[in-house]
Amino acid sequence: MPDQSVKNDLILVIEHINEIENYFEEINSPNDFVMDKPGKAFFDAILMHLQVIGELLKKSYSLNEPLFLKYDKIPWSEIIRMRDLISHHYDKLQHDIVFDICKNALPDLKSCLQQIIKEQFPSN
Repeated sequence: MPDQSVKNDLILVIEHINEIENYFEEINSPNDFVMDKPGKAFFDAILMHLQVIGELLKKSYSLNEPLFLKYDKIPWSEIIRMRDLISHHYDKLQHDIVFDICKNALPDLKSCLQQIIKEQFPSN
């Protein structure tokens, strides 16, 4: 069974995804991120949460790589690289990619994390 700290980090990742979902409710297209001040603020907030998600998963992945490899439908290394991209190349981020991540990738990630918690920490 994985370390309890991994479970705690996965729960935190889900909480950050929930926050992104709240911001993303106001976004209907990639252009909404750049058309007005609220959209730009949502973009920045979402990026901060994505960065934290990447950092938490980077730490958990390094502690228990075999666990994550069991759930190979999720591109773990891409998530970790996204964290690096946000941290080091913020000016090169494209709003359409962030939109796609929010709309298509985060629901799958959230579902997978819930599955990992259920399967790997059944009594907790």
